[in-house]
Amino acid sequence: MQARKAIMSSIPLPLAARLDALVEQLDISYDQAIAEAISAWIDREEERRLFALRTLASTNSMLVEGNRVKDWADSL
Repeated sequence: MQARKAIMSSIPLPLAARLDALVEQLDISYDQAIAEAISAWIDREEERRLFALRTLASTNSMLVEGNRVKDWADSL
């Protein structure tokens, strides 16, 4: 069995009502629903971070290319 950590959080009543309904509909535990939601959120945030890092890397490579063009133009 995996080690677990208990987390306590307060959520707005409308969100709690939606969670109650979904847990009942899907016949899953609150722990499972919340663990899946947190996992999906973390995955999405990691993807956003990776996208941002790739964008920065791409921008940096374009800046190098831009500097090469400027250097070439200055050499004319």
